[in-house]
Amino acid sequence: MKRTTSVLVNGIFFLHVLLLFLVVFEDRVQLPIGLHVVGRMHVLLLHLPIGFICFAVLALFIQHQFKSKPFQRLFHFTLLLASLSAMVTAMAGFFLAHSGDYDAEQIQLHQRSGLAVSLLAYGLLLINTYQVQQNLIRLGSGVTFILLLVAGHSGATLTHGENFIWEPVRKQEPLTAATVYQAAIEPVLEKKCFSCHNESKAKGKLVMTSPERFRQGGEQGKAWIAGNPDSSRMIQYIHLPTDHDHHMPPEGKPQLTEAEVLLLEAWIRSGANFQLRWTELPETDSLRRLAEATFTIKKTTTYSFDEVPAEVIAKLNTPYCSVFPLYQGSPALQADFFLPESFDRNSLAALRPIREQLVVMNLNKMPLSGEDVTLLSQFENLESLNLNMTGITDVALPSLAALSKLKSLALSGNPVSHDAVVQLLASLNLTKIYLWNTAVTQSEATTLCQQFPDTEIVHVLFTDQTTQVLSKPILVNEGVLKPGEEIQLKHPMPGAVIRYSLDGSEPDSIQGYEYQAPIPVQESVVLKSRACREGWYCSPVLETTIFVAGIKPTQATLLTAPDKKYRGEGASSLIDGRKGFTDILNEPSWLGYRENPFEAMLEFKPAAEIKKVVLSYANNHGSYLMPPATVEVWAGSGPEKLKLITTKKVDQPSGYEMQRLKFVSLDLQPGTYGYIKVVARPVARLPEWHSGKGQKGWLFIDELFFY
Repeated sequence: MKRTTSVLVNGIFFLHVLLLFLVVFEDRVQLPIGLHVVGRMHVLLLHLPIGFICFAVLALFIQHQFKSKPFQRLFHFTLLLASLSAMVTAMAGFFLAHSGDYDAEQIQLHQRSGLAVSLLAYGLLLINTYQVQQNLIRLGSGVTFILLLVAGHSGATLTHGENFIWEPVRKQEPLTAATVYQAAIEPVLEKKCFSCHNESKAKGKLVMTSPERFRQGGEQGKAWIAGNPDSSRMIQYIHLPTDHDHHMPPEGKPQLTEAEVLLLEAWIRSGANFQLRWTELPETDSLRRLAEATFTIKKTTTYSFDEVPAEVIAKLNTPYCSVFPLYQGSPALQADFFLPESFDRNSLAALRPIREQLVVMNLNKMPLSGEDVTLLSQFENLESLNLNMTGITDVALPSLAALSKLKSLALSGNPVSHDAVVQLLASLNLTKIYLWNTAVTQSEATTLCQQFPDTEIVHVLFTDQTTQVLSKPILVNEGVLKPGEEIQLKHPMPGAVIRYSLDGSEPDSIQGYEYQAPIPVQESVVLKSRACREGWYCSPVLETTIFVAGIKPTQATLLTAPDKKYRGEGASSLIDGRKGFTDILNEPSWLGYRENPFEAMLEFKPAAEIKKVVLSYANNHGSYLMPPATVEVWAGSGPEKLKLITTKKVDQPSGYEMQRLKFVSLDLQPGTYGYIKVVARPVARLPEWHSGKGQKGWLFIDELFFY
């Protein structure tokens, strides 16, 4: 046991030396991807030293109740565990700090106090080992505990923000005096986005907690384009598949509801105005109508039921259900459900312990059965219930009559009939009911308005009669297409006609083709598509690069090293079939070059007949990412028998372009090649129109294709 303890004490010492060395030279430290994974364990490991140090301090207070020798053994073992866990936690924290998600200045206090806790815990271990005066141990334990509080508080600030503790008692601005951003947009961002995008922890260098910083955008540019939600990066990331690496919010965290997504899109479409006041919007304005849906209960409402303990609410929160107070300081709760494929009756039944406090429930798009609706009748204090597109029928509606306090009910997108709605309205005192896209006809809705004048009947989503612009077509199969896989397009608007082109021409009725079936492609192309429908303005053009997998090399080797900040996963990044995002440059897909040309050797076993080489690169002028100046292709039967096959000077842009993936295609002389070398040179000087004119440009490459 003594030998094991000695090994651990010496190991902790050497780990401290290593950590201090890393801290002193942290500006020069480049961590491999694997250590970033270790760094993310910091939030799990930190609970260990907190527990051990607190136990050690407590043990000193009750020391007199134990015999001397057993206490010393227990205390020494506790200090050993405290020192070891504090050291490992501090090391993981250092790795996490270098992930790029945290502001260097904001994290400084937490990093230094955490390191001090680790060093002091080790010092206490040494003092106790050599049995120095007991008073020194008591003093050291007290100082360590105080520093632990400092480290814990600064860490909590990084995660939750400055005012997390006092937020519930802060004075709230009246809704009528608030801006649209304060009243509707900020609460959505606070629930779903602020934890990863605040002034202390800013993923992608995007800070959303400050309007000024939010406007500036992140590391790769602005989060939105005012007036154009479809081209706004934050909206594009929201619409990515849940399991996609860049989907926001990340998988495993509470997701945005459809109503919240529509609200954010409407706010961006209206100009993303932070100063526009609530009262300045017309009552028929679509942004106001969407925002009002998030304030179905007035903040002046008081409730007689007890507040649910925070730990109970925390246990009920899952990646598929978010439970939270209706507003700060209120005992009333709201529950939002996500991911229809993960919903079942148990998800709803789990909320029974808080059925008295639940006043708002959002089950939009959840697959409900009649038994599920019967279960809902037990939530007797519900005042707002969203059952849009849940598949419920007339048979389920009578169960809702038990909800005597219900004021707002959304039934849109369900096959409910006029007669069933009449019976429901007769048994409830609703102030608003949503019936758009149901079996209730327009004439029946008019009759309902006359029959129930105190209830607002919403039969159409918006009453704006102006001609609207269609959204862009949707590319179904994103990423690199497999050989033989075809391009699939769709549009959510029934009756919309999609036209497309594959040669860069405008997809109009003259040059474009009408999309009627998946489009076969043999190699990488530029797809342009537009949707049109009678009575609507045609959509903006969807322009995207379609990459098709070709002949895969047996092996790839980098002959020149990429920049140390953008090494990707080495040569394997070129042939792994994974495409990069043009606004996330430190991900494993990208190889970045600036000082040196890109040179890579590709080996084919057996030798392959290759007619074309395609080099995929990032076009992001705001980040100095330009097309290559020139591209060369060398080929031959061996690495020492290469000949220059072709050279291409790439046309350079004459002004700023939208950031996107692009490619350079080079035709080769027909032949069978065992080795191919590709050389691409970055732009030596940025052009006069660029804000960085005269500086060197970057070349970012994520993939090579061979056909």
